[in-house]
Amino acid sequence: MRARTALTLAVIAALCLGLVAPAEASDPRARKHQVDRALQHLKADMDETSAALRHAANALHAAESKLPAARAKVARVHGQLVAAQARDRVLGEQLQVAKAEVARAQGQIDDTLASIMASHQLIGRIARSSYQDGGMGELAVVLQSQSPDEFATRLVLVQNAMRSEGSVLTGLAESRANLAAQRATLIAKRQQVAGMKRQQEALVQKISGLQSQAIDAQHQVESLIAARASAVAAIEREKRAEEARAASMRAESARLGRVLAARARAARLAAARARAAGRSSYSSGGGALSYPVNAGITSPYGMRTNPVTGIYKLHDGTDFGVGCGTPVHAAASGTVIQAALTIGYGNQLVIDHGVIRGAGVATSYSHLMSFTRGYGAHVSRGDVIGYSGGGEGMYGAGFSTGCHLHFMVYVNGGTVDPMGWL
Repeated sequence: MRARTALTLAVIAALCLGLVAPAEASDPRARKHQVDRALQHLKADMDETSAALRHAANALHAAESKLPAARAKVARVHGQLVAAQARDRVLGEQLQVAKAEVARAQGQIDDTLASIMASHQLIGRIARSSYQDGGMGELAVVLQSQSPDEFATRLVLVQNAMRSEGSVLTGLAESRANLAAQRATLIAKRQQVAGMKRQQEALVQKISGLQSQAIDAQHQVESLIAARASAVAAIEREKRAEEARAASMRAESARLGRVLAARARAARLAAARARAAGRSSYSSGGGALSYPVNAGITSPYGMRTNPVTGIYKLHDGTDFGVGCGTPVHAAASGTVIQAALTIGYGNQLVIDHGVIRGAGVATSYSHLMSFTRGYGAHVSRGDVIGYSGGGEGMYGAGFSTGCHLHFMVYVNGGTVDPMGWL
């Protein structure tokens, strides 16, 4: 599991730092799904990741998950704002045209009123003249003719005057009808202008709201970008620290391997001498190891490439997913040769089982919350030797922030896949 200490973070970092850069322009939902799928696949590998590195990964994942939606919101609000501003310009132009039409309608009404006033004045003069002549003025003019030609001429003049009076009255009636129509048109135009003004006021408020939304959305994007950059920088810092921790664990494992190799040589030599002398040598018996806990495997033994460091390295044990405080049992009988706090493995208990299948075998139990047996104690298969730990901030967790048991099998001083012995 330690070989994948920063694996989850690496996948997320790769999404940001360019390993999967083309996804930046792809469907935001597909990009989020890709990140979530990588996290789900590597969730078990977070147990032995440092708290700072895991927090940086969480921050990076949160920023990566929210950024596509935030950018989509910026684009959506910007589009709405541009459309609203374009509508505002069109409405403004239409409002100017409508105002000009109102002015023209008012001018037509003023002209019609002036025409009606003039007609009233003319009709008044005609009425006064007719009153003064007793209503017989035009007839007297005709009858006072001195000759037939003069009579015909005066008759034509009187007829023209009477027709002129009728034309004035007809024009007055038409003007009054036009005035009513023009006033109705003016009212309609004014209502249209008032409606346009209300629309424009509502549109101005909408534009103001969209501008605020656009600013907020852009600030959110900028904040997420800053958070992502900060998380990437934190990951880079923690990556170097993670590499140093991994190196210290490799050194600890190598030191323990040398001790166990020496003990295995001594055990095999003692077994050979005992056989030569016809005596039985020490063995745990049975040839097989028992499971130390009853739980599923969260991370198996094996080689893998750490995408953060690029190092192809060994995960030197099998991780069992158990909660903190779970009893841990001895896989076989033997002698406790180490029960101490180590740098990387935390509280680590190591049991030397002697010779099994002709090889010196030892088992290691790491990230324990506590021990029940100490150095030099003899244990039997199935005895409770300690309790699992590994929770964040827990004493004895070592380089582990999640509860689990890291179980290792050493054969002649070197680690092997525990599943071949369980």
